[in-house]
Amino acid sequence: MPIILTDQMVQEATDVARELHEAFTGILKLPTVDGRRASALSNELHVGRMTCQRIVKLGKSGDTSPGPQLLTQLPGTQGLRQFLDALAQTGTSRKLLSNAVAAVEKFELFLRNISLSQSGFEAALLLHQQGSNPERQRARRADLFEATSAVTGQSANATISMMAIRPSLSEGHNIEQIAIRGYAGMQASGSAMPIRLPMNMAYADYRNVTGDEAQREPQQLIEEFCTRPLPNIDTRIIKAKHLAHIINPEHIPTGEPFDCFARQHTRWNIKGMGGHMAIWLYIDYPTRYCSFDLHLHRSIEENNDVSADCHMWGTSLLAPPEDLWMTRFADQMTFTKLGEGLQNTASDAYAKHKELTEYMFASNGWDPSEFTGYRCEMELPIWRSGLCLILEES
Repeated sequence: MPIILTDQMVQEATDVARELHEAFTGILKLPTVDGRRASALSNELHVGRMTCQRIVKLGKSGDTSPGPQLLTQLPGTQGLRQFLDALAQTGTSRKLLSNAVAAVEKFELFLRNISLSQSGFEAALLLHQQGSNPERQRARRADLFEATSAVTGQSANATISMMAIRPSLSEGHNIEQIAIRGYAGMQASGSAMPIRLPMNMAYADYRNVTGDEAQREPQQLIEEFCTRPLPNIDTRIIKAKHLAHIINPEHIPTGEPFDCFARQHTRWNIKGMGGHMAIWLYIDYPTRYCSFDLHLHRSIEENNDVSADCHMWGTSLLAPPEDLWMTRFADQMTFTKLGEGLQNTASDAYAKHKELTEYMFASNGWDPSEFTGYRCEMELPIWRSGLCLILEES
């Protein structure tokens, strides 16, 4: 089984390939070699015809910046050395061959360091390219979407989450938050479970911010952005009061897509906020697109660096910081700084995204010009993964 190549290994292979290419294209310009056919070189040098063909092909490719795949197209180190030795024996100066000899030695050392033969490297490189090709990655996520949609009986065209946070002016609280969460084009089979509409989870210095630190107002269905008939809302309490809505689609025809969005205003008294905060959007249901926006008040934004990540949502929702690398997905989402105000908040994932963002600010009387927006989004996100926006004190 081929080993998994790291990005560093692939870069090292590229460097070796470029050095080999430069050295051997120089050899092909020597008077004793220039313009000669591979068959003629094979006869004169007593070197295998296939070896000569692979080397002569370098001069015809026109590629001035070869990639790591060149190491799979050249003869092996033994064949390259045989070709260089034959040139030396027929009168070519060893000095003229020195760069090529050094490049072959680096090729051999590279294969030895990664513990692979040339054919083993070829198999490992193919695996790496398949795994890092965006189109192949998307195709695999599309297969996963279709499979999980069929298994769960639920899927959405878009999962949308947006929020804005600012320092709280209310006594006893340090953070104030407005948020909207919902789905566009949600579909459910008749036997599917009711749909949970939660707000986002937050962690301060890798500690789950608990319900007793929050003063949540009841969620309100945003009727202007919901389809008709309006979804039924189950009023049961989940974990904590006002933490999530339960939407029962039983009155909606099976498979009929519907939109549902809710908003919420929360004041937080986060204990020991520290220098690291993470806000998570969990992909509860298979979805074609997801978009997660965070708008930071300028007084918070100017003191923090913002980044994003995507992790597996496991049985433990919070891993110690030193363990997060174990759950991180290689196929990451797109992270964008939207800038000040709401000018750049439109999204291909949901046609009314900008309008919904404007509603969030206007309905709460907040001035969007005081905020800077950040977005992480992904097409066909991995079901049960978590998208994370991270604030770290700068």
